[in-house]
Amino acid sequence: MRLLVWNCQGVGSPLTVPQLREVNNLSSPSLIFLSETKNRKLVIDRIARRLRFQNSVVVEAMNRASGMAMFWSKGTNILEVHTTAFTIEAKIEDSDSNSIWWFVGLYASCDQMIRREQWRVISRRKRLWGDRFLIAGDFNDILSNEEKWGGAVREERSFRNFKEFIDQNNLVDIGYDGQPWTWSNHWNDEGEIRQRLDRGLCSVGWFQVFEKARCQHLTTLASDHSMLMIDTIPATDRHKKMFYFDKRWLQREGVQQVIESAWKIEEQGSRMFKITKKIRNCRIELLKWRNSFQANSRSKIHDLKKELEEARISESANRRQNLNDIKDKLSTAYKEEEHFWRQKSRISWLREGDKNTKFFHTYVKGRRVNNRIRNLQRNDSSWTSNEDEVVREIFDYFKDPFSSGGRGDMSEILDGIPNSITQDMNNNLTKVVEEKEIHDALFSMNSEKTPGQDGMALLFFQRFWSIIKKDIISAIQAFFTSGFMLKSINHTVISLIPKIQNLISLKHFRPISLCSVLLQNHFKNLG
Repeated sequence: MRLLVWNCQGVGSPLTVPQLREVNNLSSPSLIFLSETKNRKLVIDRIARRLRFQNSVVVEAMNRASGMAMFWSKGTNILEVHTTAFTIEAKIEDSDSNSIWWFVGLYASCDQMIRREQWRVISRRKRLWGDRFLIAGDFNDILSNEEKWGGAVREERSFRNFKEFIDQNNLVDIGYDGQPWTWSNHWNDEGEIRQRLDRGLCSVGWFQVFEKARCQHLTTLASDHSMLMIDTIPATDRHKKMFYFDKRWLQREGVQQVIESAWKIEEQGSRMFKITKKIRNCRIELLKWRNSFQANSRSKIHDLKKELEEARISESANRRQNLNDIKDKLSTAYKEEEHFWRQKSRISWLREGDKNTKFFHTYVKGRRVNNRIRNLQRNDSSWTSNEDEVVREIFDYFKDPFSSGGRGDMSEILDGIPNSITQDMNNNLTKVVEEKEIHDALFSMNSEKTPGQDGMALLFFQRFWSIIKKDIISAIQAFFTSGFMLKSINHTVISLIPKIQNLISLKHFRPISLCSVLLQNHFKNLG
């Protein structure tokens, strides 16, 4: 479902209706919400008909100021509509997702005191909307100076009310594609100010249903505000997923036998090369084994709930036993779901067993939205326009810093360094690394850390140490003896860590390398 949200700053502008018709023809939104319409219901209804929308609700402007309108197509099933002085609220029966949820179009006041009271009203009214709702529109406020470009820097305390409103109501920002601001005063040179005043905020329940929802900022000529084009179920390009060792597999019978049989397969080559092949064999066999059972715990929970309802109305003789069996399975499925999202969240400060599945899920999805690189500003101030250009910009930016300049003759430099390592110290440093050192290095690392390119987390090596330790120890000792490292072991995944909330340039990221467990073990032993 597509929704168009726009502070049009007056539907009477000569460019407003043509721009609406253009976007309507190109994107075919099911629902349009307009704020600051500055006109009467008669005029707005006429515009709705020109856009070929059969249904509309209008909150008329007062003294040709403010005003809101909502249009929806014939195929959009709206069950209820409520209006306030600053919202239009529609209860939608969504056939695409087979769910019912509320869309709330918002036009918040420019006055901070009035806006604070509006946040209180929304906090009360959200009881009507249940656990699935999306609030989108002109919030007339920002969360930090990182959402403002140009003009005077605001005091941090001025953001407090908006932040508290979002935190207290557990709202999730659905993110955006396009330029990071939604409003500009369009002044020339240093006088220009741009801010992200418009956005979409949703409940956790809505986000869990529409986790792939996207909000695109569309620049306009008729208004100082950008349009928001929200797509609840966008078409996405399918990328090959990287393998990750799933912590939930450890709770299932048979995983030990899978690893044992895969690791025993004989391979040819150097000791370290054999390790890489054996790890590859484990990945292949684990994926085959995973496909033999239902790995999606959320789907499993849904199926078990249906079974439970059927068992409750059943009149069979063993009804009580069936109910108990299904409840046990449901309890296990909930634990698997918690394990999965805890693993995804990579939060280490919560204890194992804490019942925080919804928290983990929201944390993961919110982090994905915030960290997704939507577009980038180049050094010449131009912007990337698609994913291919973003990839090229990242490659070009990091190509030189991560490229080797070659190694020249170091003898002159080394001759000037005094010899401070004694022979005894050198012998101790170069002696063969012992099994205990390798074991201690491996088990001293956090098992929840993100894996490297092979997808095998530290937990895999720690849990199946009794099966793999002979080959691992032999390969690591061979490295310390020969000094030769297999190229594939040295391969890392470069991950870009955001430094700030609103990312517009690659200078706002800090690159880190995600190493394989074997490489990390080398570093530990060398240290």
